[in-house]
Order: sequence, then C-alpha cells, then structure tokens
Amino acid sequence: MRLEDLGKNFNEFQPSDDDGILRIVQNWGNELIKQLQNNLLKNKTNASSGLSQSIEPKITQPPGGYNLSIMMEDYWFYVENGRKAGKMPPVQNIFEWIRNKRTIQVETISKSADRIAATRSLAYVIARKIGREGSKKQPFAVPALQQVTTEILAKRISTYIVDSLTK
Repeated sequence: MRLEDLGKNFNEFQPSDDDGILRIVQNWGNELIKQLQNNLLKNKTNASSGLSQSIEPKITQPPGGYNLSIMMEDYWFYVENGRKAGKMPPVQNIFEWIRNKRTIQVETISKSADRIAATRSLAYVIARKIGREGSKKQPFAVPALQQVTTEILAKRISTYIVDSLTK
C-alpha cells in the first residue's frame, strides 16, 4: 500500500458497515460490566444480586458509529453516590433487600411470630433512618471506568482501523 492511498482508504472507511468495531465495542462493554459486578461484590453491596444481575449493555447504531449504554436498576445512583438525609427511600425496595439478606432473616426475622410483619416493620425503620441520616456512598461505577478506560476502547478501535486500512 502506498502512503497516498491511506487517506483515500480512510475516507471510504465506514465503521457502521464493519462488524469488527461492533465486536470491539461489545467486548469492551462486557469487560466493563464484569468490572462493575466485581466492584459490587468487593464493596459488599450485592445482597440480593439484583443490581449486579440487572447490568446489561445496550448498543445503538446512529449514523457513523456506535453508542454503548450500560443499563441497570435505577437505585445504582444511590449505591454509587450515597443518599442525602431528608426523604425516606421506598420501603418496598428495603423490604426486598431484607428478604434477600440471609443473616437478617436468621438473626432477627425468624424469631418473630409474623415474619412478614417483622420484615415490613424493619424495612420501615431502616427507610426512616436513611431518610433522617442519609446513606454513605459505595462507589463501584467510577472505579470500574478507571480500570476499564475509554482510552483502552479508543486504542483497540484505532488499532483495528489502522490494520483494516493497511491490508
């Protein structure tokens, strides 16, 4: 290949017509998701596994490229950033969390005659405390993006494009 032809080939290169870039984006997205899930486990913020299991990639294809969005349960924001005092979180979410927390079930709820009522009562008390005092942040997304960086993605794509143009 001649150097003069490289620019011509670049102008003809259409990333949306090439599934190699799509595979690179998918693989990078899967690496990011794995790191998000690992960070949730490390932080011990994965009691029900609901947040971890909800994390999935969504790739769209606007003209000229790809967009990768990482979809997950809405409460991820409060895990990542904490919650300021002032308003109670939804009691139902905490109720589900308690139901999935085996140690709470064994040590507290199982001693009650009415386990459902005890779980609801405990969920309300926890929600009220979070409303009063807030909750601490337990970052998992920002650290994941610091480990699986967009620079890595850009480098993989640029290597692929250069390799494609020089064939």
